[in-house]
Amino acid sequence: MAKGRKKLAVWQGFLAGGLLTLGIYFLGLLFLTLLLVKGILSEGGSFPLVAALCTLSTLAGGLITVRLTHWRAGGVLTASIFLCVLVLAGLSFWEQIFWLGHGGGLLLCGLAGGLLAGVAGPKNRRRRK
Repeated sequence: MAKGRKKLAVWQGFLAGGLLTLGIYFLGLLFLTLLLVKGILSEGGSFPLVAALCTLSTLAGGLITVRLTHWRAGGVLTASIFLCVLVLAGLSFWEQIFWLGHGGGLLLCGLAGGLLAGVAGPKNRRRRK
């Protein structure tokens, strides 16, 4: 038997990162909605929190993907998969997205989280004999 952790397939790392990203984002949106309904958060202050939530969720999912796959570009790819899901959901519900309004900013925040995950991911440290 080999010692240490069992190595996962690349698609399993991307699946875990993508599901974590979606889970954090949707749970955060539920919490922000609760704050809006209770009147604790104003409607004008909701977009910066949604943008920060998008960045943090892609950062967390990208870090998991980078750690499981040991592939530094996995953070950006996880963010792009997450953003494609957001675009498809937006198009299926509202049939259009205003790219010059808040939609484009939200996509840029998601990509920034993926880039941060790739930069902040674990370094490849190989021991040489």
